[in-house]
Amino acid sequence: MPAPPVGYAGEVTLPDGSVLELAAVTDQGPVRRENQDRWAVLPLAGAVALLVADGMGGHADGGLAAELAVGAVARQLEAASQPDAALAVAVAAANDAIADRSESAGALGMGTTLVAAVVRDRSAQLINVGDSRAYRIRDAVAEPVTSDHSWVAEEIAAGRLPARALRQDPRRSVITRALMGSPVAGDEYRLRLAPDDVLLLCSDGLWEPLEDDQLGRLLGARRGRLADDLARVCSAAIDAGGTDNVTGVACRLRESDVG
Repeated sequence: MPAPPVGYAGEVTLPDGSVLELAAVTDQGPVRRENQDRWAVLPLAGAVALLVADGMGGHADGGLAAELAVGAVARQLEAASQPDAALAVAVAAANDAIADRSESAGALGMGTTLVAAVVRDRSAQLINVGDSRAYRIRDAVAEPVTSDHSWVAEEIAAGRLPARALRQDPRRSVITRALMGSPVAGDEYRLRLAPDDVLLLCSDGLWEPLEDDQLGRLLGARRGRLADDLARVCSAAIDAGGTDNVTGVACRLRESDVG
């Protein structure tokens, strides 16, 4: 029997006085025998970090790779005086941790995706490797922030496949970049957050079964607690036929707390 969904709800006040509402949810899903997704919400000095890693289910020890990645990134960011400037170093540390474990335990081939964000005041610095995504939801419109490192996404960007292939092509799970111990670089992004914006980090098990406009409606409706809205997104992904592990971590800049 699949494990029940795990959730988190909280908030943090940033140095400029703005308040971030925080939420996380992860679900094993109806098919997978284990949940290989990992996530973290980390209060930092004057900031907060959000992390999602999706262990590569077709490889040995995907869950362990995701756990190593989240742990290594967390340690680097917690030790950094400017965590939003330390994301690339943190990703390299995560990759090194996976390489070390692969060699010592003979677990060659273990790997994971990673998407991470450090939110400070009203801006966010992000990094991704693989097809775990970040979205900004504003006025009920979900805008992808990151670009997927997958074969299908790159073929779409080159004009060789139609956009619908992203969720339909049987080759969509072929990842072109991941943390597997070999040298790899993440792509970094920076964006501003406005009052009521939601920043969502998620595994492909959450975004792939849902169109972006569905994500926007579900997370942009402001029905109540962000944690409840995120739980509805998780359920919607499974109800839409999702078979993968489903994980999302989100923050919302609360309008009532912004001067």
